[in-house]
Amino acid sequence: MKILLTHGYFLELDEKEKEIMRPYPPLGLLYISAYLTQEKIANKVFDTTFSQPEEFKIFFKNSIPDIVGFYVNLMTRKNVIELIGWIKTHNEFKNTKIVVGGPEVTYHAEKFLKFGADVVVAGEGEQTFLELVNFWKDKIAFIPQDIPGTFVKNNAGEITENSLREKIKSLDDLPIPARDAIDIQKYFSAWKNKHGESALSLSTMRGCPYTCKWCSRAVYGLSYRRRSPDAVAAEIEFLEKKYLPDSYWFVDDVFTISHVWMRNFSIALQQKKISIRYECITRADRLNEEMVILLKQTGCFRVWIGAESGSQLRPECGYHRTFEAVLRFGQNAG
Repeated sequence: MKILLTHGYFLELDEKEKEIMRPYPPLGLLYISAYLTQEKIANKVFDTTFSQPEEFKIFFKNSIPDIVGFYVNLMTRKNVIELIGWIKTHNEFKNTKIVVGGPEVTYHAEKFLKFGADVVVAGEGEQTFLELVNFWKDKIAFIPQDIPGTFVKNNAGEITENSLREKIKSLDDLPIPARDAIDIQKYFSAWKNKHGESALSLSTMRGCPYTCKWCSRAVYGLSYRRRSPDAVAAEIEFLEKKYLPDSYWFVDDVFTISHVWMRNFSIALQQKKISIRYECITRADRLNEEMVILLKQTGCFRVWIGAESGSQLRPECGYHRTFEAVLRFGQNAG
């Protein structure tokens, strides 16, 4: 069975992002790829970031996957819908099953099914996608009707929303993203040509307990689950040996949400003698003098902090503006 994972983001078509030039690998897809590989299921990732739609179509024609999984967010929705339409107009792809997931699909499941998706995945994708693959091993002509975490059309053409999937309890059980499934050097080159240094992204947590109105909770909901500091330090140690990036970007919604975790993260890095540079996102109300010092000591050089509200009485989240992590008591810390 041929399985293809992709995301429909084409940097060349995004003038603003070309100007900014801070691309990062599609971690969500790479987590799913690693999860499938761990379960001994072969898969390929077509990273569209540095390609063109025509290149994707040529690759698709040459491989004709049995299952294609698209990650969809607000920026890629239009491209993905167009690619789904293209797949559906070619008779040679009539047996290919199309699965869509990501933050954009949960609240628009009916539209994506209407545009040609066979299954919409709501929430975390690793276990759900694995179950879909196992179902289609012997029943590729059918659509599963009862897999948790999915939207499908029933035999009458009606939209069926299946039960919610229970969230993965221990994130330490997940393999690290399959970064070797894509060409990381393309990202490094883009960064170095624009900024003079390379960068990699990584994740330590899923979900956020806060309820900021603008933020999407379609994938992880209001949950807060985190990898252990030791597991994160081990991934960084691996990345340092294999890729040696100049800096890191933690994609977590609120990096300093747990002060206990931050203390233990600092200890884990010290025990492994790891020294890195990184930037992260947090909230003003999850920073204090100790946290700023710990951020400095662990290598943080920039913090992205929300300015959603101008009222000191309403310290809501959001990160529309950024501030360098050079608070008075953090400048000379550590």
